Amino acid sequence: MGDISRILKSIVEREKVSIRGLGRAIGVDHASLIRSLRDEGNPESRTVEKILDYLGYDLKFTKRKEAKPIKSKPSRSRRKRGGK
Repeated sequence: MGDISRILKSIVEREKVSIRGLGRAIGVDHASLIRSLRDEGNPESRTVEKILDYLGYDLKFTKRKEAKPIKSKPSRSRRKRGGK
């Protein structure tokens, strides 16, 4: 989920908002917010919504022309069982 964290961090920096002030404004502990905005962070969807809403951004999803194929693993019942 690092991509979301990096994008959010760059938006916060561009808007020149302090992490402590942002946390206070959206009701999220600043230490938790710092962890969420690290490169390896994994912010909850509600935290992402709160940050974007406070800063005046919308999150939009757009459908690509083609979906990427999903690599599925064989189900447990279809796997060969070794041993006993």
